[in-house]
Amino acid sequence: MAYNNVIQMNSERFPKLLNEIDTFIFDADGVLWLGEEAMPGSPQFINFILRHNKRVIVLTNNATKSRSVYARKLARLGYDIALGKKNIVNPAAVVADTLFRAGLAESNKKVYLIGCQGVKDELDDLGIESFGHGPDSIENQPDKNVFIYDLKLDEHPDNVGAVVVGYEKHFNYIKLMKAANYLQDEDCHFVATNEDETCPGPIPNIIIPDAGPIIAAVKVASGREPLVVGKPNTPAFEYICRRWKINPERTIMIGDRTNTDIKFGKDHGLRTLLVLSGCHSLDDVIDHQQNDRDDMIPEFYAKNLCALLPKRILKSINFFN
Repeated sequence: MAYNNVIQMNSERFPKLLNEIDTFIFDADGVLWLGEEAMPGSPQFINFILRHNKRVIVLTNNATKSRSVYARKLARLGYDIALGKKNIVNPAAVVADTLFRAGLAESNKKVYLIGCQGVKDELDDLGIESFGHGPDSIENQPDKNVFIYDLKLDEHPDNVGAVVVGYEKHFNYIKLMKAANYLQDEDCHFVATNEDETCPGPIPNIIIPDAGPIIAAVKVASGREPLVVGKPNTPAFEYICRRWKINPERTIMIGDRTNTDIKFGKDHGLRTLLVLSGCHSLDDVIDHQQNDRDDMIPEFYAKNLCALLPKRILKSINFFN
């Protein structure tokens, strides 16, 4: 069935698409898992296409953990053990790679980090020193009554080569001030993980702000525009192209968000499939059509990855396990 020119993909149609695709790129949250639970049928689907010798890349905008941690999560949730760190791309890895190629490891300059452990781990792996990660409150200032006029920076601005901003639950006014002041040096790189407004969670109708609002605050306060590396932006695509030889025409991006996953695919010449198991719905697709946002309209849609599995495999899955 075609839904306003967006084709519904199902188990009957999928074999033809499978023959046309060499590389499958998957979003994670809302596609492969939700919270600490695998999406029903998704491990079986990934394992199925791996058995057909397809390349699988997991491209998440979640930078809270390193690729190694995500690899262990995939294994714990029942995904094929062949799917490991080497198959995963997240903004933490792209940020670290971007700054490494900019020469930060050799310059001995440090990174002021507003972000989670995952970004710090990836920076550490490439020999890039960072600081600022974790809680930072007014209590750490010499005189908490006048800190706003006499902020004590952790490092002299000359020693800071970049400010990296992503999701962090400890973000506050102090961190905002420090980031904005370090960024007054035009030679200081400003790199952001992703601009997702919210992230999916296990409790419906509870809004969970993502990195986007934090990055917006630093942008306004500093007067600087960051290099944003996560979907739908080009640095993530270039990172993938440096690591793998992909043919965009034989590559498909599968995700649950039209403004990150689908736009990423459309902007870079990939085929696209929206799964309705996460953030966005067909109503969002209709809204994009009405507003001429072709860059966020997928070629295909499916209820979830499970809906693409052959019926013989579906019959063997115990969804109550």
